[in-house]
Amino acid sequence: MSTENLRNLFLQNQESLEDAKKKFSQESRKTTKYLRFNQDGTVAVRILPLAPVIDANGEPVMERLGYEYDTKELLLKIKGTDAKGKEKTTMVSVCNAKKRFPKLENDLIDLFVDKVCEKYSDDEALIKKVRSTSFNGGLRYDSKRCMYVLDIDKRSDGLQILKLSFAQYKELEERKLALWEKLRKKDPKAPCPISSIDEAYPLEITRSTENNKTSYSFNIDMLGGDDAALTDAELQALFDAPRLPEVIYRYTRFHLEATIAFLKQYEEQFDIDVMEDDDIKDCIDQIKLSLPSDDNSHFTMNGGDGNDKAGEGATTLDTLWDTYEQITEAGLDDKSEEGQDLRASIMEFIEANGLDIKPSRRDTNQDLLNDIQDIMDEAAEAGEKAGKPAKEAEKPEPEKEKEPEPEPEPKERPARRAREERNDDTNEPAAGRRAGRPARRR
Repeated sequence: MSTENLRNLFLQNQESLEDAKKKFSQESRKTTKYLRFNQDGTVAVRILPLAPVIDANGEPVMERLGYEYDTKELLLKIKGTDAKGKEKTTMVSVCNAKKRFPKLENDLIDLFVDKVCEKYSDDEALIKKVRSTSFNGGLRYDSKRCMYVLDIDKRSDGLQILKLSFAQYKELEERKLALWEKLRKKDPKAPCPISSIDEAYPLEITRSTENNKTSYSFNIDMLGGDDAALTDAELQALFDAPRLPEVIYRYTRFHLEATIAFLKQYEEQFDIDVMEDDDIKDCIDQIKLSLPSDDNSHFTMNGGDGNDKAGEGATTLDTLWDTYEQITEAGLDDKSEEGQDLRASIMEFIEANGLDIKPSRRDTNQDLLNDIQDIMDEAAEAGEKAGKPAKEAEKPEPEKEKEPEPEPEPKERPARRAREERNDDTNEPAAGRRAGRPARRR
């Protein structure tokens, strides 16, 4: 290639100002947090409307009206060994592939279930098993609804994602529609009472526990309208935030390979043969063709990330929270077999990430998860501060001569904020994960 042609090649493919701004905006976005609850009480949130998407012509386009997106998730538990040859369980949360790639003919897990039911139609017990929830050993996705919210009492925490089970979403919708009908009688143009920009009311979520059973109730606070008013900065933050599908519909090569490994183990467990079916192979090929060409993530049976460039990996903090939630929803405790398995996964996570945590026997699984969360949040905040321009960085205060500190007295762990419980078949709220860091619970 001549020097002139080479120069023209670079000139034709150099970065434009618009490209630079777009890239900077995407790379500067803060990791999305999920709203969590850990103890009884009432939390008021401000539900936010969906933001428009800017198309190629710079015009705003509403891909969906309202305030929420639905998602289908399944927690996979894959058996393997660590670097020392010790047995371990890797947990991976996957979404339905058709949510990420709408043009797919089938989702791999759904197709697997269909093929099992078709091939082993005379085995009622097997069919019942595969169609049950993951915690009961089945392959049925959990249906959730996700929305951006602001914690009214902690607005400085910024945008967070609230995740509800379908039953909870249905209850919320019923309350919204009933109130909206009343408001429309007075004002025919009254907007949505829970998510409109200027005239929405706060949503109160109350958690209560009785006889070891946790329940949640919802109330639209018509006296708290002033608290729901949005500032210009909050509107800008909503517009700049990643759109919900970008966060909740995560599906990479890592997820595909983890799903394949899980389904092969599922075959062995129930002594069935489905993965060699031509339709299954074709589905896998379709998903591979749908993945971005630069997706170099991989799942490995020893729990490693296999040169994962997509930000995925082995067991994550979110999947640990997922497992904890499912154990709690099933009415089990830390001493159960499932609780002990989770404890082992937590200890592996602490060791693998080199976290400065010294677990003791009195620490519950929830205590350790909160300790991990604190460290992760502090690291994320430190990273954000390190990335600020020098003029925006906080100036260090002059060092003062330290006085001898008295010996600390043993004290109880501070009470932490309640985290929503997730259950697709009950009235227990689902608290989100998996695509962003959870909020710091205080």
